[in-house]
Amino acid sequence: MLEQAVYAIGTACRSEQDCAQQLLNRLQRAINQRNWALFGECFTHDVLLINLLGQRLSGRAELKTYLQQLMELHQDRVWVYQLLHWQQLDLDTFLINAEQRWLHRESQHKVGLCSTPLYVVKRRGNQWQICAGNML
Repeated sequence: MLEQAVYAIGTACRSEQDCAQQLLNRLQRAINQRNWALFGECFTHDVLLINLLGQRLSGRAELKTYLQQLMELHQDRVWVYQLLHWQQLDLDTFLINAEQRWLHRESQHKVGLCSTPLYVVKRRGNQWQICAGNML
């Protein structure tokens, strides 16, 4: 069992769970606003994600290109993330499991896929970034 360490996590985050939720909120906002600069800040430079088809997406640029193409096909949709579970692996590494739902932008009813991505995240100061995981 991981021993609990005492460390400063910054005034913006009251707990690890708050940090996990803040990361998902930032990711959701970036995708739904098509804010690709903010999107990039959610990930480490050397991020590695595997999509639904088993394609490996390496680095922020490749991930951004993939998601931009996906969002161009689905202009009428937004993504909503809900934190399901988080687990601390070491002092600065965590697992986040979330539900990811697609909603219609105007009516907010569920459309398309619902998935449960699992992300490996690293603490960078008082902000967290995704370094690996799976996605749509």
